[in-house]
Amino acid sequence: MAEPDFLVVVEQGAERFAARLEQLDLQARVPSCPGWTVFDLADHIGGIHQWAAHAIVHKSPDGQPTQAPKDRAGLVAWYQESAGSLLNVLQETPENAEVWHFGPKPRLARFWQRRQAHEVTMHLHDLEMALGQTEPIDAVLAADGIDEVRNVFFPRQVRLGRIPALERSLAVIVAETGDRHVFSGDGTEDAPAEVTVTAPAEVLLLALWHRIPADDERLTIEGDPEAARAVLTAGLTA
Repeated sequence: MAEPDFLVVVEQGAERFAARLEQLDLQARVPSCPGWTVFDLADHIGGIHQWAAHAIVHKSPDGQPTQAPKDRAGLVAWYQESAGSLLNVLQETPENAEVWHFGPKPRLARFWQRRQAHEVTMHLHDLEMALGQTEPIDAVLAADGIDEVRNVFFPRQVRLGRIPALERSLAVIVAETGDRHVFSGDGTEDAPAEVTVTAPAEVLLLALWHRIPADDERLTIEGDPEAARAVLTAGLTA
């Protein structure tokens, strides 16, 4: 598969997110984000856009987002400004420019192109779930998101002490490509997998981000289902 055009994903995803905000009750619950309302989701992602832009421009993680307005018109405008400013920074900053980010070295601006593309994609999916009108996640983008979970988020979760090293081991196989990713131990090296889960890229990505349950019927499991459940529910991402 070709690499996603991350800047296009950010631009189009942000446009759709703002449009969906126009359609929803800001106090409606977001099923895939327990405890969050639509307002909370918009406040979160708009703040993340601002924080990421600050990390690129100022090379530090100490950015403080502005407060999100409570009214719909104000919130939509605030989100559009947050996303627009981020997109401008991403477009104007060379991919290989040194920045601050939380992933593995080298710490280059390209990280944020990828991360914000996946950020807006997942939270757009959350927003559309609240609306009851989800659209498919592109398979190329989803496959890249699985790689990001395996090589950025999972080892970071262990390194920061947010989850213990995995006691069970799982391999996921992307149905469209055959790409295989192993989740085991602390994420620094692969161990033999006890169980294999095969599914379309979108389904695997949603499972890894806890947007669908570990026993979703679209996941084809070969091996011990309990091992698969233990890994998929372990907090690999957050």
